[in-house]
Amino acid sequence: MVVLRLLTAGLLLSTASLASLTDLGFKRSVTGCGNDPDVALNTRITAKLPSGRTYLYWVPPNYNSQKETSLIFSFHGATKTPEAQADLDLLTTPFFNKNHIVVYPSSGEYGEDKGRYWQGAPQVPPDVDDVAYVLEILDAMESQFCIDTARVYATGKSQGGMMTNNLACDERSSARVAAFAPVSGSYYVNVTGTECVPTMLEFNCHPARAHIPIFIFHGGNDHTINYTGGPRSGECLPYIPHFVAAWALRDGLSDTPEFAGPLPNAGDNATLYRYGSGDQKDLVEFIYDGNHVDHQWPATIPNSDSIEHDSPPATFNASSIIMDFFGRYTL
Repeated sequence: MVVLRLLTAGLLLSTASLASLTDLGFKRSVTGCGNDPDVALNTRITAKLPSGRTYLYWVPPNYNSQKETSLIFSFHGATKTPEAQADLDLLTTPFFNKNHIVVYPSSGEYGEDKGRYWQGAPQVPPDVDDVAYVLEILDAMESQFCIDTARVYATGKSQGGMMTNNLACDERSSARVAAFAPVSGSYYVNVTGTECVPTMLEFNCHPARAHIPIFIFHGGNDHTINYTGGPRSGECLPYIPHFVAAWALRDGLSDTPEFAGPLPNAGDNATLYRYGSGDQKDLVEFIYDGNHVDHQWPATIPNSDSIEHDSPPATFNASSIIMDFFGRYTL
């Protein structure tokens, strides 16, 4: 499998000055390697940043402060919580994850009802910078724990998938996060009326790197973030295959997949699409979750998503596939 390496800043940002590279996050925080953490392992812990915002994190029971450990960000959906996302992705369980620190950021609250939403959602003011908040968390985790800064990853569901995409598209965070896996993402574009053409939307996306590994999941029966896109909450959602193809083109690949076929060991018409060849083989991947999969984190057992949407479980586990995908990439 291809391993994506960030060889030099000059290869990726040929016109960037040393100062701008520091702004993008190439300057690392004080390392926490060698410092035994004064926290419980294998326990979900809530922490607070100097800014006042909080986040949830979990450290695996085999954590060793003398050994660099990879880190995964997992983002909750709209109106949900970090705890709910941890219950959903099950990345704090040994069935899916034994060796990675997992961080569950917490969105801001907006409006009279104090709804929980991420940067880029129609409910959130345009000046909100959740990317900076996430990088503040990353700085804090790197100073407290022995983090492998070449193996930091991001995933999330619904608006959490949108937030994952925000990180992939931002110069600052895309310079520090190795790979991305949005699930059932709500990729809002701020256009309305006749400009809302789901197959022709343009995306505000400017990553720092030329090749961004991304694995996208979406169900064919999604009644919340429709697979075909269209108007929602005063903005516009893309046709999901158009969103995937845009990522392939952005990564310098063909917008036609190199492979398309049934997802191995799955049913319900679950289909795998792979983009890229040669050194960039499978850089962009997409799973159509199946004809009967609603707005959910795909799992082979009932979870809060499938129960909420009265939808059958999927025929595969997204968490397993995401973990395998992350394992292929480093900065």
